[in-house]
Amino acid sequence: MASKLDCQNFLDQKLQEITSPDTINKYYVLANDFVNNLLAKQKEIISSNKTSPFSCIYGVMLSGCVQKQLVIPSISCGYLVFLYHLKERHFDNSNVEPFEKKHKDILKWMKQSIEKMKNEFDKDEIRILRYSRSSLRIEWKGVEYHIAIAWTFWKRQYCAFDYTQNNVHVYKFLAEQLQIAASDLVEEAPIHQRHIRKTNARWKKFLEKNMSSSLSLLRVYYMRGESIGKNVRSAIMFLKMWQHYQMKGKQHLSNNSLEIMCVHLFDRLKKKSQCDTPIFSFDIIAEFFHSIMQFKKCASKKILPMEWPYQKNKFQCLIKSKHIHKYKQTFNSGDIVILDNLIIR
Repeated sequence: MASKLDCQNFLDQKLQEITSPDTINKYYVLANDFVNNLLAKQKEIISSNKTSPFSCIYGVMLSGCVQKQLVIPSISCGYLVFLYHLKERHFDNSNVEPFEKKHKDILKWMKQSIEKMKNEFDKDEIRILRYSRSSLRIEWKGVEYHIAIAWTFWKRQYCAFDYTQNNVHVYKFLAEQLQIAASDLVEEAPIHQRHIRKTNARWKKFLEKNMSSSLSLLRVYYMRGESIGKNVRSAIMFLKMWQHYQMKGKQHLSNNSLEIMCVHLFDRLKKKSQCDTPIFSFDIIAEFFHSIMQFKKCASKKILPMEWPYQKNKFQCLIKSKHIHKYKQTFNSGDIVILDNLIIR
């Protein structure tokens, strides 16, 4: 019978085969190709002495599971966040509607530009999969991208167009680059949080979504291998594939929720075990299914909170422990609640 270590090595080997560097790099290459084509459309408008809503955009970042290196080919999509600079003194909590309209207009222009590109390329290479006033999902030459718009209260040089070199806009952040970005975002986060608290209920969700997109590199920082451990990351990858193939047509956990749940379960197992006992990926996977089954069997349907376990400071979690505790009091019985590490919704 194979040992846990043998199973771990087998899983890691299979995941390495699936997620080769070339496969992950494809997301960056095609994202840059898409952005370059989008910028070309913008230049056409400028040369015609016209303006477009996109003219305020200063940069873009490829965040999400690609930047986290938790990408699974043909399952994962790239998360592209286009950024514009908003000076805080120009933000009015009592009049948020113009900003929502701005996001809507930018996405509409992008959609129209993509539709024009379809006539210039093979139509099968470019598809608009979903479009709404707040997001856009496309397939670009075989790779899916979820596109969002967000403002930053400071202009982030490392997200600017052509930052690393001409025609290269998104790139894999090195450890030191991610650390710099995390420091900036931790400093900017309180501004977002303050305005969310001040705004009325109608616009709160919009501001929360903007903050989540704008600070999404913090999620990448929190999910670093040196922070949560290699075996947790392997468990996440396995469960993403399981969810995709076994839960088709059923309600899915989001990538963020699944990641937080796995980190939570790892921490739970670690606290139960002896100090020198390793926690393997299949321990976490087994705990995942055990927790779900136990919850379903429980007659009283108690609340099952899953929270990010590392909360010492903002470089581990943006939300303070006291706010998490307060939020827990609002849960309904029978809920499985996964608490975010960036924002309480």
